[in-house]
Amino acid sequence: MSRQSLPDRSSARRSPAARPTDDDLLDAARAVFAERGFAQATMGLIADRADSTKPTLYAHFGDKAALFRATVSREVGALRDWVIRAHESAGGRPLEDRVRISVMAMFGYAGAHPESFRLLFDSAVDEMSNERRALADTIATHVVAQVRDYLHTHGRPAGSGADLLGAMMVGLVGRAAMHVSHSPGVDPIAAGELATGFVMAALRGLDPALLARLEETQPAGQSAT
Repeated sequence: MSRQSLPDRSSARRSPAARPTDDDLLDAARAVFAERGFAQATMGLIADRADSTKPTLYAHFGDKAALFRATVSREVGALRDWVIRAHESAGGRPLEDRVRISVMAMFGYAGAHPESFRLLFDSAVDEMSNERRALADTIATHVVAQVRDYLHTHGRPAGSGADLLGAMMVGLVGRAAMHVSHSPGVDPIAAGELATGFVMAALRGLDPALLARLEETQPAGQSAT
């Protein structure tokens, strides 16, 4: 008696009532892309995770690259909304509280949505680099405004140095939050408080002379006017 082959779940059909929504499919794609990366993820694995079929995925989103773009676009929007809400909630608070809220927003999202965070900041796929860069710019815009306020309040130069400090903070906090998203045993709130203390200590310890020197430095080939 010949061995019966197992059915291919990726080509099996659901009943119409049980068909997944686009969000169900994107949730499955987010999980697989976050776990395996773009190169190792397959439409079959994603269909299995969604308890759906490969034809359904192709019908809804096209090929794997298109599905990846749709997944990242949704997650970019979710993180952007999360960060903007956090910044809006900080309006009118003391400056140091606003810095803390900005830092904690990233750690809170990394802890609450680790798959989403890993997908957005771990992936090496170039196709979405512009969209992720736009997200980082949105976050940096809010952070730089707070850095400028802090420097002005403490009588320190707040020109291009504020932009550089904002970029440093976004990079530092982003990498630290990524560590939290990969470390289930790390409390994201405690990690965020530590990062907040680190950032505030760095701002308080800034040497005004170094900020002034940066403002005085002219790019190569340009002379002071």
